[in-house]
Amino acid sequence: MKAVTYSEYAPDDNYSKILKVQDIDDPKPKADEVVFEVKSAALNYNDIWGMRGQPVPVPLPHVSGSDAAGDVIAIGEDVKNIKIGDRVVSHSNMSCRVCKACTDGREFDCTKRTIWGFQTGPNWGAFQEVTHLPEVNVSKIPEGVSYDQAAAASMTLLTSWHMLVGRAKITPGQTVL
Repeated sequence: MKAVTYSEYAPDDNYSKILKVQDIDDPKPKADEVVFEVKSAALNYNDIWGMRGQPVPVPLPHVSGSDAAGDVIAIGEDVKNIKIGDRVVSHSNMSCRVCKACTDGREFDCTKRTIWGFQTGPNWGAFQEVTHLPEVNVSKIPEGVSYDQAAAASMTLLTSWHMLVGRAKITPGQTVL
C-alpha cells in the first residue's frame, strides 16, 4: 500500500524536499481496532508541526495526518459497534481511557493523551491508502455528510469543543459572544 512518509524534518518549511510516496505494509487490526480505506484526509497544523519537528520531534520515519474518513474494510474480534462497510471518521485524541480524567469524560485532560498521526508511531496517520485506529477513536459518518466534510471537521470540531466545553466550561443555555 502507498503512504506519504518523511524520515527527516523540514525546519526551512521546504516540505517537498522531505515527503516521499512509499510502499508500506497493510495494517492488520488488533482486537479492538478498525481498519479503513482512506477516502479523504485533511491537512492541519499538527501535520506542519510534525514535518518541522516542533514543538516536539515526532517518531521517524513518520506518516502524518490526524483527520481521515473512509470505509471500514476489517475489524478486530472485540469491535462491537462498527462493521465492515461502515463509513467512519477518525478522532485524533488518543487517551489512556483509565485515568480519572478519562473516566470522568475529560479525555483532553488525560496526562497520557497523544494525537493520532502526530505523536503516535504504531498507529501511523491518515496520509496512507489504508489506516487503523481503536474502535473508540472512530465514529460513523452520518448520512448526507461527505468524506471530505467529515475529514475536514474532525480536528476543527474537537478543538472548538475542547476550548468551549473543556476550558471555558460553557454549558447549555449560556450565551457566547
